Amino acid sequence: MFVGRDGSGKPVFASKRGTYDLNGSGFKGNAVGSDKSVAFRLPCDPALNWGAVFEAPIDLMSFCTLHRQVRSNAVALCGLYQGPLDTYLRENPHLKRIVLCLDNDGPGREATEKFQAEYGQKGYAVSTRTPTQGKDWNECLQQRGRARERGEQHQTAAR
Repeated sequence: MFVGRDGSGKPVFASKRGTYDLNGSGFKGNAVGSDKSVAFRLPCDPALNWGAVFEAPIDLMSFCTLHRQVRSNAVALCGLYQGPLDTYLRENPHLKRIVLCLDNDGPGREATEKFQAEYGQKGYAVSTRTPTQGKDWNECLQQRGRARERGEQHQTAAR
């Protein structure tokens, strides 16, 4: 469960995600009554003038895991609906830069181009960052973990 909170800290959004159900496939959905215009986000640090944008909460969290040394403001759109980004920017007018970290697939690339043009016209400095492996930041994190496991096994076998 990923809980999104409004500017005052009140929970207003909940995204349910799972990797398994009785049919063997994952499940996902938003809790009834969720405010999709808030979605899932990190509290905004007023000392930073930029925010990163992700498609899914798990990608936001994976990015933070991969880049632990980087403090960041971030919002997950929970899809490609830009309402959560608009809300985040409206509530945090000190943000001047947007880093689009959307999925590296067809819909993600199309949305990146659209958002770059739209938010650039609104006066934001917009840049992009894509995962080095996989289609999204969670796949990138998983592949890095598998590579580490193989490396550790290789080192153990070599002894």
